[in-house]
Amino acid sequence: MNDDDPETPLDGHITSLSVLRSYRRLGLAERLMTQAQRAMAEVFGAQRVSLHVRVSNVAAFSLYKNTLKFDIKDTEKKYYGDGEDAYAMKKEIREMYLSEMDSLDF
Repeated sequence: MNDDDPETPLDGHITSLSVLRSYRRLGLAERLMTQAQRAMAEVFGAQRVSLHVRVSNVAAFSLYKNTLKFDIKDTEKKYYGDGEDAYAMKKEIREMYLSEMDSLDF
């Protein structure tokens, strides 16, 4: 991808997301992810968003796969420094927010 080419569709990437243990299971991670996706689409025109999640992180995987509807694109062997594998996940986001953006008056 050529970052200098304005015609090249942009992709967003979530590098890290964390919720303090005492605030988990309140829907905060889902709300943070939803707002981040919306901002990527509306502000930057991103078409897709990607992330990596530890294979052992069942709670995060469930959030991404079942709640937020990310798809597994690959399993990256030894992705993390401790040697654990990661699921590479991706989601199309542009169409989700396209109708909302069309109705905005700039």
